[in-house]
Amino acid sequence: MNEEIKDPNQLDLFAGILFTPEQEKMIASYVERCKNSTDLSESKNEYGVDLLIRNGFRLGVDFKNTFKRGKDTRTVTLGSRYDNTLFEAEVTIDMCGGDVELIGLRHNNGKLETSSFYLYFERDKVQCYSIQDQYRYIKPSTLLEKLHVHNEKQKAICENYIKKNSVKQYTIEKYQKLYPNATVTVVSDYTRGMGHFDTIKVKFPSCSYVQFHIPNEIDREQIYKKHDAEFEDLTTEEILNRFSKQEGSN
Repeated sequence: MNEEIKDPNQLDLFAGILFTPEQEKMIASYVERCKNSTDLSESKNEYGVDLLIRNGFRLGVDFKNTFKRGKDTRTVTLGSRYDNTLFEAEVTIDMCGGDVELIGLRHNNGKLETSSFYLYFERDKVQCYSIQDQYRYIKPSTLLEKLHVHNEKQKAICENYIKKNSVKQYTIEKYQKLYPNATVTVVSDYTRGMGHFDTIKVKFPSCSYVQFHIPNEIDREQIYKKHDAEFEDLTTEEILNRFSKQEGSN
């Protein structure tokens, strides 16, 4: 029987898979790089948390920290294709995930929701575009003020949305009762100055209609558009005769 002879330069490190001393060094180097990278991420995370707390931020109220450190076993490819040294190895490495994020309010169709916002650090300054509307790094204390302003603004937007939606519903029901033969709907419109906005359209079987701006208070609607279907069908002579019968204003 022929006895299997093992290369003395190879080491049995991973479940019977043989690696050369050079491959063993590559594996050890990779594991060490992962550890150093995780150590650095953990250090940055701790610095960020400390910076926020020192400037008045409250953990769990103004910001959250989802950073976690752990171990992960995976198959990696090491070596180089250039010198034909590629090989695969199963390694257990240090890894991490999560980050520091701001906690703020966000309006969503009449509801205030708690939301997370990405936060970035640069030395002793921070940046959060969602709160600042700019990418400049600022003092943490300034960002905290802006976060409070943002939250109050979202509350005001939510309250205004609820009020306006209530007035809109009141106005729709009002014209449905006044003119049961008409169709009352919310119609989107657009102008260059105002952009997209909603109106309330009261349309009659004749295809005549009136559109109102949605008012901020009940019974304060203003006409945005009106269309008289019968007037559109009049001849020029009929229009002139109709105008001639109108009384003049003083």
